[in-house]
Amino acid sequence: MAVLDRVLREECSQIDRLALGHWCGLNQPWWLPDADLPLEAYFMLLRQLHLNDVPNIALRVASRSQLSDLGVFGYAMLASPTLEQSLRLISHFGEAFQPYERIWLETNDDYGLLRCEILPEGREFHQLRVESWLIGTWRVIQGLLPEGLAACASYATMDFGAPTYHWQYQQILGCHVDFEKNQCCLAIPRQWLYIPVRNAGQQASILLNDQVRRILPQDSRSGDIVSRVKRMLLEHPNECAFQLEATAPFLSLSPRTLRRHLASAGTSFRRVCLEVRMELAKDYLTNTQLTVQEIAYQLGYSQPNNFYRAFKGYFEKTPEALRLERID
Repeated sequence: MAVLDRVLREECSQIDRLALGHWCGLNQPWWLPDADLPLEAYFMLLRQLHLNDVPNIALRVASRSQLSDLGVFGYAMLASPTLEQSLRLISHFGEAFQPYERIWLETNDDYGLLRCEILPEGREFHQLRVESWLIGTWRVIQGLLPEGLAACASYATMDFGAPTYHWQYQQILGCHVDFEKNQCCLAIPRQWLYIPVRNAGQQASILLNDQVRRILPQDSRSGDIVSRVKRMLLEHPNECAFQLEATAPFLSLSPRTLRRHLASAGTSFRRVCLEVRMELAKDYLTNTQLTVQEIAYQLGYSQPNNFYRAFKGYFEKTPEALRLERID
């Protein structure tokens, strides 16, 4: 809602926002942070604009999508070693926030294929949902890869007829778009899937800083060695990879010196890594739909059973039990 409000104020000042809300049956200022309106209200507003004053409104709003909008999911994507693993998380984001969409990643010899299917319950806003998914997903990909590399997608297909503004699809994606096809698909070069995720830039910085504050609320600004190591593990998840030799250079220390400092603080690098991993695991279990197995891989455990044992030993309960507690 906040992004839609910003688009209307900055690009469509002729729109009366209050009248728009009344047309959609919303008897309160929908743009206020405390409006607490359901997702369907958002699509009702989009549809009213789409059918009348701003046909390309879904593209305009989705074009402003930012990685930092995804919260914990965004951090999980940044913490993934490759783009492929990041994109496989998208389906879970859809399950949590777009329940009428089914999203998945396929590959063939040449392309990575992100597909979107709108379930029958969501067909009322079919085109608007697809447009939001397509452009929003593309913006996420651009935020994960090095600048310049993700300048153009390979191609896209839509399962509805070409709108009057069809040329804007190609303008945003930089590729050919076919309409009236059997599936909605965004194709990217397959080799992109193996590229390490970047964690540079403003959007990444916002996500990383937010995650540090979430996991280390009390000592995020502390200068003691334990807090500094934890921050490095959270701010540079792929580079540090929970390894002493990889983490020490970020602190301008040798591995031996870092080990000695942690021992003087009454702990060890292994223990600090365990604490960070377990707090991240709790955050993922509480705020995402990721499975226990996926969380294990996300945290660098090659065997989910090892994660399961570590989690139970740390929290004295299983991951499933903690997730149920949070839901209740």
